[in-house]
This record gives sequence, structure tokens and C-alpha cells, in this order.
Amino acid sequence: MIIKIDEIRASQKHRLNFNFTVSKIEGLTLTSPAEIKGYAKVENEGFFVCGEYSSKIKTPCVRCLKEISLDVSGEFQGYFVESKSFKRYLDSLEAECKIDDVELGEAVDGEIDVARLVREHIILEMSPYPVCKPECGGLEEMEIYKDDDMDLRWKKLFELKN
Repeated sequence: MIIKIDEIRASQKHRLNFNFTVSKIEGLTLTSPAEIKGYAKVENEGFFVCGEYSSKIKTPCVRCLKEISLDVSGEFQGYFVESKSFKRYLDSLEAECKIDDVELGEAVDGEIDVARLVREHIILEMSPYPVCKPECGGLEEMEIYKDDDMDLRWKKLFELKN
């Protein structure tokens, strides 16, 4: 979902409400369309985008690699500026890449990609190690080789797993 910054400026009180569904988000496998609602408004020299999302995604269990479906929902927000201001922002960062408390996004060609913002929030919110069930034992192949003579460096990893 793309929002044009000219539409935000032209809207009443410089605030544009949105409510849409998307069936694809880059890098995620959606099992149901993502419902995204919120608003975008002019704020200072930029544009503030805020809202909520909900969907289901498919991902592999990190232990047994079976496909699992996860409910994902949450809130998102972002602050965007036009390309000229974004370039000034990047130039103003110190050599050590110190970033301000507020991270800015770029409104490329006068557009804000809300689906990309939602994607970032989904990835940050989901567990880095999703499992199909808490007691998942993992791949059978790991159990087969569990007691074989193995490199001692790997033995500690198997002990941690069990």
C-alpha cells in the first residue's frame, strides 16, 4: 500500500486515514491477507504514519522445520521526510553513525510504502525462534546421531538442546 504525500497534504487537516488489506508482503508468506488501518499526517517537516496490523504468516519451526502458522498483530509507526530532507538527515549524522532517537524514513518519489513499514514491524515483533509446540523434539536425524562419537565442540550444543 502506497500513500502519496500530496494526498496527505491535500486531505482535511493534513490527516489521511487508511484501511486496506494486502495479500503479499515482501519476504513474508501470508496465509491470510494482512489488514492494515491507521492514519498519516503532516507533522513538522515530515509525515507521521501510525496504525495497526493483523494477519497470519507461515514460517518453519526452528526445531523440526515443519511449516507453522502464526497470528501476527500489533501497532506500527514511522516518521518520513521527502528525499531532499532525508539526504540532509543522512549528511548530518556523525561519522560514527550516531542515530537520533527518531529514525527517519524516506518518502521516495513522494510516496510512503506502508506495507514495507508493516513488514519491518512484523519481523521485529515475531519470535526469532518460532516453534510448532514448546516440547518439539526437533529433527529425528538429530536423535539418531545423538550418542555417536562426535567432535567435542558439537557435543555441548547437543547437551544444550536436550
